[in-house]
Amino acid sequence: MVDSKTLKTLKKNDSKSKDELDIDLDAVQNIVSKMKKKSSLDGTGSAMSEGHLKELRDIISEGKLSKLDIDAETKILGHSSSDLEKSTVKLYKPLKGLIDKIVLIILKNKIAKKISFYLTSANNKRTLVQHLIFSAIFSVLGAAFFSFFLLVLFSLVKPILLITIPFILVLIFIILMVVFAYFIPMQKAKSRGVLIDIELPFALRHIATELQAGIGLYKVLQSVAKNDYGVLSEEMARSILEIENGTDTKTALRHAALRSQSRNYSIALSHIVRTLNTGGNLANTINSVADAVSFDLLESAKVFGEKMNFFGVIFIFMAIVLPVFAAILGAIANAPLGQGGELFLPGIMTPTTLSLIFLVAMPIIFIVLVYYIKMIEPKL
Repeated sequence: MVDSKTLKTLKKNDSKSKDELDIDLDAVQNIVSKMKKKSSLDGTGSAMSEGHLKELRDIISEGKLSKLDIDAETKILGHSSSDLEKSTVKLYKPLKGLIDKIVLIILKNKIAKKISFYLTSANNKRTLVQHLIFSAIFSVLGAAFFSFFLLVLFSLVKPILLITIPFILVLIFIILMVVFAYFIPMQKAKSRGVLIDIELPFALRHIATELQAGIGLYKVLQSVAKNDYGVLSEEMARSILEIENGTDTKTALRHAALRSQSRNYSIALSHIVRTLNTGGNLANTINSVADAVSFDLLESAKVFGEKMNFFGVIFIFMAIVLPVFAAILGAIANAPLGQGGELFLPGIMTPTTLSLIFLVAMPIIFIVLVYYIKMIEPKL
């Protein structure tokens, strides 16, 4: 039997735990519901998966990353097979206080939802917290490396600049954090969109052909997911998994359209959903979309060719005219042309200036041009 003293203690602890949990869990649930509602209104749709929402709910209600306190390294390394990440995660424990504060600041900001959307769009298996922790660790390492390099450089060149090291450390950390946490997932998501565009016309023809043969839409989608359409097959497999887990076919296709960075893929799926709602001929609709996508890809190649005509003139000027002009001007500037042997433009076109032009400025200009051309190049 349990004595009265024990019962009083249990009641006291129970009431205490209720008071501690009285942290407005209803308010927390309202926050999460608003986030989901706003997510669907602003076009991010299924940007935040249920796992991410549950994670945010726990973090907001508890105010700390307590779920990572037990066996933190194993939890952070979930869905990770990189040896580099397995090595760097060991830095989490000694830097836990700093990293947790940084992660919580980001999670309470609106940018957390955008990062989560890009993670979902890039088919990243990590949770939002795992991604932010790795981003913080890599940012700390990168900032420390650059700061140490500058520390050595300033010590040798101008020691008074050493007072700027703390500010440079913070600035580099912020820049790297933005790059690792936000820009890298965004770039991966957009790269997947480009790869989807490459395969989309062929996949749409495949779908239309099988639909005309009398095969059901679900079987056709399964067929696309199993065939070798690269990233498009992966995205279709994600939609099939949603359907098998109980999601309506039209809803799963809407989710795929919302999370994809491929505009053509989103349009194609929207047309499929609209046709399913109105009861039109789905095969004809998909054939029309395939024709439109193929035309858009050809037009993008045509526009790129027109841009290359202009960039050809710029490249000729930068690669031929500008270097020759700088060399001639430098030769004239360093030649004694005056009666007393004076130099033309003294102190302007010095050997140092010419070295900077040919060894620093010109390579940077060429790299920027090549990178820009690579960015606008259509992937066909």
